[in-house]
Amino acid sequence: MRVWVDLTNSPHVLVMRPVIDALRAAGSEVHVTARDFAQTLALLRRFGIDHTAIGRHRGERLADKARGMASRSGALVRWARARGPFDIALGHGSNDVSIAAALMRVPSSTAFDYEWAALQHHINCRLASAVVVPDAIPPARLARYGAAGKVRA
Repeated sequence: MRVWVDLTNSPHVLVMRPVIDALRAAGSEVHVTARDFAQTLALLRRFGIDHTAIGRHRGERLADKARGMASRSGALVRWARARGPFDIALGHGSNDVSIAAALMRVPSSTAFDYEWAALQHHINCRLASAVVVPDAIPPARLARYGAAGKVRA
């Protein structure tokens, strides 16, 4: 299986590292993209996870975030098309990979542990094929984001 993992923030490296290791141990070919933000790239280097840096954080204002999401999603599509096809794309709250995967018709999964990031979840949950959350988040609470029938614990 060809798997694409996108990491947009430093905690995602720690969360997804065991997933990447397990997928590789099971024989999957895993490709990692990462946004230059906080210590994301430094942690990937520290843990020896091969990756391609794509994009950067664009700022806190909503307009800056929108421009950053559009720019990075487009860059991810170009990157993935040059390396594809992928069987699945995985992200931890990455709107960028959810958008890019949907544009390429690649099934995707998003994971998160905080259910109140409404704008982010409206994008991710609607576009992803599966939504992975801790048991502490009731699936019914995520229905308004378009996650009905997609929630996996």
